[in-house]
Amino acid sequence: MTLVHAENPPGSEHAWQRAVIGADAYYGLVLAATTGVVLATSGGGDRVLAVSALAAMAPWYIGVGRPAVRGIPVPARTRWYVLGLIVLLGVAQAADQWSSLALFALCPMCFVLLPAWPATGAVAAFNLVPVLKLAGDPGAALRAAGVAAGLVTFAATFGRWIIRIVEQSRERAELVAALTATQAELARAEHQAGVLAERQRLAGEIHDTLAQGFTSILMLLHAADAAATPQQARTYLSQAARTASENLAEARGLIATQQPAALQESSLAEALGRLAGQLAEETGIAASCAVTGDVRWLPSAVEVTVLRCAQEALANVRRHSGAATVALGLEYRSGAIELRVRDDGAGFDTARQRGTGLAGMDQRVAKAGGSLQVNSAPGNGTTLTAELPA
Repeated sequence: MTLVHAENPPGSEHAWQRAVIGADAYYGLVLAATTGVVLATSGGGDRVLAVSALAAMAPWYIGVGRPAVRGIPVPARTRWYVLGLIVLLGVAQAADQWSSLALFALCPMCFVLLPAWPATGAVAAFNLVPVLKLAGDPGAALRAAGVAAGLVTFAATFGRWIIRIVEQSRERAELVAALTATQAELARAEHQAGVLAERQRLAGEIHDTLAQGFTSILMLLHAADAAATPQQARTYLSQAARTASENLAEARGLIATQQPAALQESSLAEALGRLAGQLAEETGIAASCAVTGDVRWLPSAVEVTVLRCAQEALANVRRHSGAATVALGLEYRSGAIELRVRDDGAGFDTARQRGTGLAGMDQRVAKAGGSLQVNSAPGNGTTLTAELPA
């Protein structure tokens, strides 16, 4: 018996729904066996009538019963199916008492399709005709009524167990459907969060590398345009070309999701030293880099974070500070690494002025499990300190 709600999604069928082939086979086997017994034990018109009624149960099951569903209130299709079974079985029982063997299939079916009390009533109706046939013999009728009462009691007890199984199966199916929907929603949310995180990562990488490189190129080109001598102009243009080449390498690294170009063939300390030297060469700012502690290789994420912080800090010095000197300090500790960038520039009010560069730097450091501090005041320079676990 299929007995499936039309709105059930694929994969949500109950255990008794998945056993449809076995249920169909059981129902057909019982009808065939009952028909065989009737043919073997009866004769004349009674046999023809009983066999005809039993045979009619097969198309009635295929056309009406198989698509029937369980529900409260009982669906119209289900009510008509059970009523049709009562009539067909009654006709068969009136013609031949052996037709009652079909109850082995019909009684469980009633409890699958109907709530407990309507199913019990249907089973009682199935057993009514054999009792009425013996109405002329009070003793036999009483015995038949006792047997029918016992059958109804057994069917009701067994049927309630069937109903509990059906309800538990439905509850499990609803729970599985809810869990599946929740998993799908979580998967969508995780995908969206991943997309957003990747966009933020790329935005930070572009800001910390390509955007700063383009700013440097523009400044060098303006300096070349305003140079007093052709030699100075060539120097600025050479520096702009070198910065463009480095930007190209950074862009390729971003596309390939590789380490920054500055870290691919050198240590973090060497990369910071080059940053300081490049700043000094391009701007004339006296830039230095000091490394203390036990220099060692660190996890890639930590080194990239330190490098990006240094790049952003020096870019701010270049664009905003008007500093004459800047000092980078990199300290390796047993369980951490600290980057310090100090300049003697104009400074700023940290409570009011905090641009996207510092905000992005703060997010990057926090994501790596570290902390960022910016100490500055107008006219007193700026000190940026980033500490990360190593």
